[in-house]
Amino acid sequence: MEVQERILRTAAKLFMELGVRSVSMDDVAKALSMSKKTIYKHYQDKDQLVFDTISMHIAEMEKNTTQIMTSEANPVLQIAKIADFVLEMNKNVHPSVLFDLQKFYPASYTHLTEHRNRFALQSVDQNLQKGVELGLFREDMHRSRVARIYMCLIFSMFQNTLFDGEEIRSFREEYIETIKYHLHAVTTEKGKNLFKEISWLNFEKENL
Repeated sequence: MEVQERILRTAAKLFMELGVRSVSMDDVAKALSMSKKTIYKHYQDKDQLVFDTISMHIAEMEKNTTQIMTSEANPVLQIAKIADFVLEMNKNVHPSVLFDLQKFYPASYTHLTEHRNRFALQSVDQNLQKGVELGLFREDMHRSRVARIYMCLIFSMFQNTLFDGEEIRSFREEYIETIKYHLHAVTTEKGKNLFKEISWLNFEKENL
C-alpha cells in the first residue's frame, strides 16, 4: 500500500471512530508511526485530508451499490443487501461525524450531500422503477418524491442518533425499521409476499 493511501485509510478510520474535529494531524501521524512532515508532503492540510477521506467513502459506497444493483435482479433484495452493506460500513461511526463536517468542513459536507442528491437518489429511483416493472412496487406512487423521502429518512438517522453502548443496537434496529417502513409503503401484494420471506431477525443478528 502506498504512503498516501495508508495516510488516507488511517485518517478515515480515526475520523469515523472518534469524530472528525477531535482528530488532529498529530493523531494521524502517531497512528501511522510517521512524522507530520511526511503527511504534509501528501496532503496540504487537514481540510484536504478530510475531503479526500469523504471522496474515498463515496467511491466505495458507489462501487458497492452498483455491484449489488447489477448482480441482484430483485429490487426488494437489492434494498436489503444495500442496507446490509451500509450497516457494515458504518458500524463504528461516531455520532458527531456529520455535525463536524457540516460545521467545520463545509466543502466535504457539500461533497457528501451532492453524492446523496445525485447518485443515491438516482439509485433509489432506479430501484423503484425496476420494482414497478416487475409488479413488486406500486404503480401509483410519485417515484422521485418517494426516493427523496426515503433518502431523507436514512440521512436523518446518521445526523440525530447516538451510537454508543446500547444505542448502537438502537440505531441498527431503527435502520432496519426504516427499511421495513419503506418496503411496506411501496410494495404491491406480490412484493409484500416476497418481503415477508426475508428473515429480518437473522438480518439484524448478523449485523450486531
